[in-house]
Amino acid sequence: MKNRKIMSVDFEEEKNQVENKKKEDDNTKKKSRAQKLMPVFIVAIVALLIILTCVLIAYYQVYSSSKQNANVLEGVYTSSYYSMVDNVNNLAVDVSKYSTLTTKQSKLETLQDIMLDCNYILAGLSVLPIDEENATSATKFFNQVNGLCEAYSNTLYKGETLTQEEELIFDKIGLVLGKIKENLNKQNASMYDSGFNFVDASVFDDTGMNELSAGLGDLTSESIDYPAMIFDGPFSTALETTKVRGLSENEISKVEAKDYLKNTVYKNRSDVKIEFDKETNGDIATYDFNITIDKKGFYAQVSKRGGLLITISGYAESGDPIMKNEQATELAKTFANNIGFESMDSVWLEIHNNVAYINLAPVIENVIMYPDLVKVKVDLTSQEVIGFEAVNYALNHIDRNPEYLVDVDDAESLLGFDYNVLKVSKAVIRLDSGKEVSSYEFIVERIDGMYFYYIDAKTNQIVKTMKLVTTQGVQKLI
Repeated sequence: MKNRKIMSVDFEEEKNQVENKKKEDDNTKKKSRAQKLMPVFIVAIVALLIILTCVLIAYYQVYSSSKQNANVLEGVYTSSYYSMVDNVNNLAVDVSKYSTLTTKQSKLETLQDIMLDCNYILAGLSVLPIDEENATSATKFFNQVNGLCEAYSNTLYKGETLTQEEELIFDKIGLVLGKIKENLNKQNASMYDSGFNFVDASVFDDTGMNELSAGLGDLTSESIDYPAMIFDGPFSTALETTKVRGLSENEISKVEAKDYLKNTVYKNRSDVKIEFDKETNGDIATYDFNITIDKKGFYAQVSKRGGLLITISGYAESGDPIMKNEQATELAKTFANNIGFESMDSVWLEIHNNVAYINLAPVIENVIMYPDLVKVKVDLTSQEVIGFEAVNYALNHIDRNPEYLVDVDDAESLLGFDYNVLKVSKAVIRLDSGKEVSSYEFIVERIDGMYFYYIDAKTNQIVKTMKLVTTQGVQKLI
């Protein structure tokens, strides 16, 4: 009986040992499997973290890039808007001042100030995202004021006087400016109250309007009684009946236009940033771009037909001139020739402060093609091209075969007596009627100043005469 009990105890112990051994084996197997799976798990976690990190970095870069571009565009819009507002106020003051002036000299100076105000306003309007109808009406008005002052200046330079009716046009201009200022003041008050953002306000809706346009109010001819003026500036829509002869019929895309700016116009600039702004439709349809170079903003237009640079608008740095006039001229010629304007040479140079304004024209077989004039603006401090305009070239450039049937000596005989010929050139010119004429250009010095004579090389008649006049350091041909 005692031995049977001992055997039962031994059996129980053996049974427990077997079960414990089985549990240990199971635990060992589980631990082994866990150890084998651990590296795979770790690799998966690391891979997931890497992917997540890449996604976050990419998002940050896109966000940072878009935010930086938005900040640049916001700066361009803000600067252009407040510059326009300031110059509208300046223009209103100059216009109101004109009616109080009594001397020819003071009137000439004020007319020049008004023209300068208009040019700055037009530069601002060209950059701002304003609906087409408002932009067209306002642009045409300031172009016409500019052209009116140009015509009045020419009249006064010639020693003639303006009629009372001509003088009273400034009262009508003042009324229009009052309405525009009223709209701008309402917009300014709204901006100050709401923390205005130009980029957000530039988005057009389905009706072709945006917040900025709505804030400016109605500037169209339906709302404002714009005075009837027959004078138009160089960018006027009065060229509606003019045939665009200088552009090919091949139309490019906005992507091709951007590539042209990047790879041709700004070929050697690695720091250039180019952002598409809008399309402008008119006699010369263009793709319009905002450009940033070394933190400086520019505005450029490339023609849809032919893909040619039409305008660049930019501002000069403040500072003393570094470049010499000859260097500025060579820079302008090189710039134009490199971007598709061939055989260009300088025909006029004017300096204002630290900016050179250079007129270029194609010279083909020693004949100056004045109808194809291109204007280049060079900053003599930064030593860069900051402005460009090729509207005349786009409108008029064609292949020509000028004929010179009159001998140059016979042409000179028309000049009379008491003169000294400084230079003689062959030139194609466009008369006020629009007719192109092959002519001899005589630059002549007389006792009372310098004259430019143009003599028809077919009929041997003087078809145009201009005198060089200098006022307040500004040279002008009248």
